Amino acid sequence: MAKVTGIGHMSYTVMDMDKSLHFYCDLLGGKLLTETVDEGPELGRYVMGDMLKDPYGKLKVAMVDLAGLQIEFLQYLVPETKVAYHGNPSIAGSAHIAVNVDDIEEIYRKLKAEGVVFHSDINDCIRDGELVWRWVYSRDPDGICCEIVQLNEDSEYVKASKAGKA
Repeated sequence: MAKVTGIGHMSYTVMDMDKSLHFYCDLLGGKLLTETVDEGPELGRYVMGDMLKDPYGKLKVAMVDLAGLQIEFLQYLVPETKVAYHGNPSIAGSAHIAVNVDDIEEIYRKLKAEGVVFHSDINDCIRDGELVWRWVYSRDPDGICCEIVQLNEDSEYVKASKAGKA
């Protein structure tokens, strides 16, 4: 029987490729793997199904490796990405990315100095009286939530999660 063998990548549609690459590569330390412009007479239909009157499509595509996760960023040129992300993570289909860091205080200060918007100060996740991790939500240039997390490697919960038992 056929089965899933791994995760290839995740993808976000963005308004401005340069701003997104600055955030994910320059600020978070991702590595730009590829950057292309793809187009074709049927590309719009291949990507969006039959929702378009004209099946032609053209888009900027960048692939970034962020700590071993490949993230594909798409900026649609035809049809043009005109509507920004609604910003409400409670709406179905919304997503966020969580990145693990080794020094949340330093990353927080660095991103804040760059003008990154945060929802709060750094928070502690406490379970059964134990610090499991420290975390804070921020927004990328498109308003997509980016959670910054520093795991407490001594936490029994973290150990169980890494062992696949949580």
